[in-house]
Amino acid sequence: MAGKQSVNKGWFSTPGRPGDRTLDQQLNGLDRLFMEARGKTVLDVGCAEGLISIELAKAGAIAVHGVEIVPEHVKVGNKLRGDLPVTFEVGDANVWQPKRNYDIVIALALLQKVRNPTAVAARLAASAIDMVVLRLPPAHAPTIIDPRSGNEPHHIGTVMKNGGFYLEHAGNDGAFGEYVAYYRRNK
Repeated sequence: MAGKQSVNKGWFSTPGRPGDRTLDQQLNGLDRLFMEARGKTVLDVGCAEGLISIELAKAGAIAVHGVEIVPEHVKVGNKLRGDLPVTFEVGDANVWQPKRNYDIVIALALLQKVRNPTAVAARLAASAIDMVVLRLPPAHAPTIIDPRSGNEPHHIGTVMKNGGFYLEHAGNDGAFGEYVAYYRRNK
């Protein structure tokens, strides 16, 4: 469960890239996710080394699939997962397509990094059966305005609403005040 023990390992701690935060910091704002994950399938897009994916499996998720663009991070995740029900693959969120649906889809600090956050958010929402959890920079959240997407506003809340979701909970309780939003599919 989030925050159960102190893990001081640096985030993104692959060779040549020192971590800028701990796993405990990365888990800030994710308690609701961990309560929801038990007995569920989870897709973690932009999973880095898979540390959160692994923690979700430890918390009772029946299957977690992580997608990450950096091959070295996928290698680290595969070494760390042991016999947990976690799989990882290399994929670019700009073009990667989910091959199935998942109970919960998470994209933590990912959407601001892609070329078209609107398209990526819509694609991920389409693969979520029940919930989408997003972590975004706090400046304009839930809108993304970033040079990597041409500084054009991408209204992620509208994307989620159009995809059949409502905002269940949101707050700036993520690492370093990042915006964390929980979207639940309309029934």
